[in-house]
Amino acid sequence: MNFNCVISKELTADVVVVGGGTAGVFAAISAARSGSKTILIEKNSRLGGTMTAAGVNYPGLFFAWGKQIISGPCWESIERTVSLGGAVLPSISFRPRFHWHEQIRLNQFVYTNVLFQMCEEAGVHIICNAMISYTSEEQSGVSLIVTTKDGMVAIKASVAIDATGDATLCQLAGFDMMKSSTQQPATLQNHISGYVVEEKIFERIQASFDHTKMPLNITSDDLIRYLNENKIDMHIKCVDADTSDGRIQLEKNALYDIMKIISFLRKIEGLENLTVDTFASETGVRETKRVVGKHIITAEEYINGYVYPDSVCYAFYPIDLHVERGIKQRFHEENVVSKVPYRALIPKKSRRILCVGRCVSSDTYANSALRVEATCMAMGQVAGAAASVMKRECADAADITYKGLCDMLHSIGAIVPNDL
Repeated sequence: MNFNCVISKELTADVVVVGGGTAGVFAAISAARSGSKTILIEKNSRLGGTMTAAGVNYPGLFFAWGKQIISGPCWESIERTVSLGGAVLPSISFRPRFHWHEQIRLNQFVYTNVLFQMCEEAGVHIICNAMISYTSEEQSGVSLIVTTKDGMVAIKASVAIDATGDATLCQLAGFDMMKSSTQQPATLQNHISGYVVEEKIFERIQASFDHTKMPLNITSDDLIRYLNENKIDMHIKCVDADTSDGRIQLEKNALYDIMKIISFLRKIEGLENLTVDTFASETGVRETKRVVGKHIITAEEYINGYVYPDSVCYAFYPIDLHVERGIKQRFHEENVVSKVPYRALIPKKSRRILCVGRCVSSDTYANSALRVEATCMAMGQVAGAAASVMKRECADAADITYKGLCDMLHSIGAIVPNDL
């Protein structure tokens, strides 16, 4: 396909990362720190993805059974945010009462600053407000077309990393995809105010509750919980949010459903001034497409801490499958920590493309745990390091040496499973 007539700019790089979110930003930083000329493409105006645009600003988990399991540039970003007053590290224990007690709440303004600074310091060429439009994997590398505000930009790179969350790059490259028959619901982060919590308000809600005026499955107890938590924390049905049509439908559903609840509550005495004072730029999506990799991580492998011959990073979060109402969880046995194999980051037919983040090769239940942010950060670091090893060893993704990859990960301060 010839795009020469519409290309406004041509760029070259050792590594191009598509997606500047949880996984992609650290793939780019790690690749650049490892000696690769790196370009980072991001669809939004800021870096951080789900942590910033979707308001899920509490990555977890970096520790397991009292020990740190994820380090490197991603942990450095947390430390920098702490030093700037944008986060407080939680107490770390062998067995917290609830796993989420060890999540780290990040100030989104500070954290976005830190991510831009780290990319700039590493020499990453950042292109925001841009979407990938075309890709082709070739013998010597990958060709991409990216649509920006200034026109279409052609990029040639030795290695490309898909960190889109939806496996957009891999899909355009023609790789095999998998998708659960029912995708997990999404959540639009928000904050509500304009009222004082009082028992009599709860009694009025119970007395006047009308399920026909509510989104499906919402109860009066849910409404009381929302008021206590100062947010409408509800599940939004998510279907094919990796497509443009599916995504806009999700965003509309999220807004409409929350507005239904607000409209009902405002009719309750004492809640007339209730308002949504902040809400995230985009709805947080838990699940869309996943790539079919050279290895598919299964739920049993994940929860039992299977030791792969090519383990490259740790993961520690319960299986956490969100359903229409509630969550199906499964927890690790004591001292068990999950691992991620390098092969799961390599699409089955790929030579020069890696895939990281929540679109990693995994089954439905394993993916419900692997999608959490700290693990996505760790996978991103692995991909960035692997891309530089591909350059150093003049090898395709599947052919680099495990020792070479581990050495590169050590050089950026990452923890490799054989370290502990």
